[in-house]
Amino acid sequence: MSDSKNDRPELKRVPKADIRTGKRRISIVWLVPLVALAIGGWLVYKAVSEKGPTVTITFKSADGLEAGKTKIKYKDVELGLVNSIVLSKDLSQVIVTAELVKQAENFISQNTRFWVVRARVAAGGVSGLGTLFSGAYIGLDPGKPGKATTHFQGLEIPPVVTTDVPGSHFELRAESLGSLNVGAPVFFRRIEVGQVVSYQLDEDGQAVTVQVFIHDPHHQLVRKNTRFWNASGLDVAIGADGIR
Repeated sequence: MSDSKNDRPELKRVPKADIRTGKRRISIVWLVPLVALAIGGWLVYKAVSEKGPTVTITFKSADGLEAGKTKIKYKDVELGLVNSIVLSKDLSQVIVTAELVKQAENFISQNTRFWVVRARVAAGGVSGLGTLFSGAYIGLDPGKPGKATTHFQGLEIPPVVTTDVPGSHFELRAESLGSLNVGAPVFFRRIEVGQVVSYQLDEDGQAVTVQVFIHDPHHQLVRKNTRFWNASGLDVAIGADGIR
C-alpha cells in the first residue's frame, strides 16, 4: 500500500495554488509622516531663505525702545524689529539687536545710519509728533554704498538731511557759533533754502566749522564768492559795565 499523496484521489481534485512573487507595497500609513517631513523641510528652507541680516546698534540710552515692539523704518516702511536690548559690559551704553527683512541686506553698509525717532523740539521746529501715539521707532538712512557690516553706532541726534534728499553739503568756518544750532535754517532772499546739519570746534580751538546743506535746486547758486553770515539771534551779557 502506497503512502504517496499523489496516489490519493481526493488530493488530485484540489486546485494548485498560484504563487506570485512581487515588490512589497508601501503602506499608506507611511505617507503621512513623509508628507509632514517634506512640509517641515520646506518651511525651514523658506524661513532661512527669507531671513534678513541681524544687526546690533549701540545707543547711550534705551529711552523709548522696547524689545519685541520697537520697529525699524525707512520712509515709514517697516524693515525690521528689535529683538533684544542689553547693557554693554562697562554699563556706559545699550546694545540693541534687531532683525531686518531680506530686502534690507541690499543697502545695509558701513555708511548706514540709525537713530531713535521720538517727539523732539529743535531749532528747525517740532518733529516726531506721530510717535506720541504709535511709540518711538528706529529710523534708518541707507547712506552711500560701502563695505558690508552688521555693527553700528546709533546717532543720538537725528540727521537733519538724509541721503535721498537732493542737494549739496557745504563747510563754513567762523570765529564763533553764535546763536546757530543743528537744524537752524539757511535763507536766501528770505526763502529757506537749507539747514545747519552739524558743527564742531576746530582742533586748534581757534574757529568753528559748520556744515550746512542747501537743497536742490538752490545749491546751484552757491559759488566760490558766495558769502554766509549769522543774520538772526540775540545774545545778552550782563557784567559790571551793564547789559550788552
